[in-house]
Amino acid sequence: MSPFSKELLRKSVHLSELFIIGGYTFLHFTFSPRTGVLALTGFLLLLLAIEFIRVDYKTPISHQINNTFFRLLNLRKHERDNVTGAIFLVISTIIVFAAFDYPIALLALLFTTVGDLAAAIMGMAFGTTKIFRNKSYVGTLSGLIVNIIMSYLILPDYPEIFLPMAITASMVEMLTQKLDDNLTVPLFSGFIGQLIVSLGGFILPALF
Repeated sequence: MSPFSKELLRKSVHLSELFIIGGYTFLHFTFSPRTGVLALTGFLLLLLAIEFIRVDYKTPISHQINNTFFRLLNLRKHERDNVTGAIFLVISTIIVFAAFDYPIALLALLFTTVGDLAAAIMGMAFGTTKIFRNKSYVGTLSGLIVNIIMSYLILPDYPEIFLPMAITASMVEMLTQKLDDNLTVPLFSGFIGQLIVSLGGFILPALF
């Protein structure tokens, strides 16, 4: 498998976050936001239990789990003996849904999944000119464009909110190296969006 295919596979796994968002959305609007956050927390605990066995215990079972994770999810080398990016993604999902208005949290998480995927694909395919370390102009610009398009579809009447959020997401994704962008992108972009909402006194639509 080529490096491009491996990276595409690893990034595409992040699209599973869409199912997590969908599950939370159902619980949020059918029952309550607290129910949704509680379910996400339970899911996080399950993942942490798997990671605990995979990373801390050198047994045949943990070895099999590790090899399965490494093969199916195309984990990076540093993730083989440490927690995977999925843990940080679920943690950030819990935080943004608990701390921010639903539309803001939704956008922040979509930036992390769909926007990051677009940046990775376009960057690896066409990003010959680098802007910062291994990040390219093409990849960063592609991610920003996708983020803006998604934002317009969700909050078309609030460019003063979604444009700073989209720009923040792309900048943080570009600059993040040792920290996990599954954590930094949604938290920073969501915080900026929520700050603008609070300071501007905006009342956002419920969406659903």
